[in-house]
Amino acid sequence: MEPVFVIILLLGLAIATWRDLLVREVPDTVSLGLVAVGLLGGAVLAIHASQWMVFFNHLFGFGIGALFGCAMYYGRQWGGGDAKLLMGVGAIIGFLPGQLDLIAFLVLLVLCGAIWGVLALLYLALLRHRKVFIPAFTAHLRTPRVHRLRIGLVATAILLLIAAILLPPAQRLIIGFAMLSLYLLVYSWLLLKTAEKTIMIKKYPTNKLTEGDWLAADIVKGKKVLISQSTTGLTIQDIARIKKAGIKLVLVKEGVPFVPGFLLAALTFLLCQKLLGEGWFLQLLGW
Repeated sequence: MEPVFVIILLLGLAIATWRDLLVREVPDTVSLGLVAVGLLGGAVLAIHASQWMVFFNHLFGFGIGALFGCAMYYGRQWGGGDAKLLMGVGAIIGFLPGQLDLIAFLVLLVLCGAIWGVLALLYLALLRHRKVFIPAFTAHLRTPRVHRLRIGLVATAILLLIAAILLPPAQRLIIGFAMLSLYLLVYSWLLLKTAEKTIMIKKYPTNKLTEGDWLAADIVKGKKVLISQSTTGLTIQDIARIKKAGIKLVLVKEGVPFVPGFLLAALTFLLCQKLLGEGWFLQLLGW
């Protein structure tokens, strides 16, 4: 990655992190700015080197970011701002077969995002809402569905340990990384589901609603459902309809700001690149 791309990426993610923590909103100017820099910068480099694959590298990166971001958005795991930000990151890093920096970033994003999410949830649950959260989380762990999930998790860990014994030493780190990621993801999901039902559902005045907010309950006017809870994030048009209907308060799911995970993943990626060299992820995979 070109040094100028590194600087712009870190600057953009730092601004997005600050805004996400401050007002829980990622500015479109940052996300679209990263997309523009990635694609236009890739075009300039391609023209200078007379190699159009340089441009397609950044275009494909944008596409991979868009696909992953949309999957997370429509899966109700991310807000729209997070998905658009990943498009910008993909355009900056780029993607081509045999050059898997973007895949490495996505893997680190899953891990760093899970670590950040767990730490933020633990802070909210154990320090700010301890009396409400702990009884609810304990009860959640005892449900039959979660009990079966935990048994499956232990069985998977045993299989991964057996695989690690049979694999070359260089690939055992990947197995350990996969086990850690799996446990973090599962328990992050359990924390999140409990938190959603106890400490993350809040009443918002309609003048504080923003695009992408998730409803915790249907918005009803009289006997008519104005906007369904299943809606994938409020749109500007939805917010206008709510205000026009004269509704004053809305139940909203307030998630943990996820953009700090992007910044942590980018810093970890650059640190690995510095310590292990270019193509470090391929080396870990043994390719």
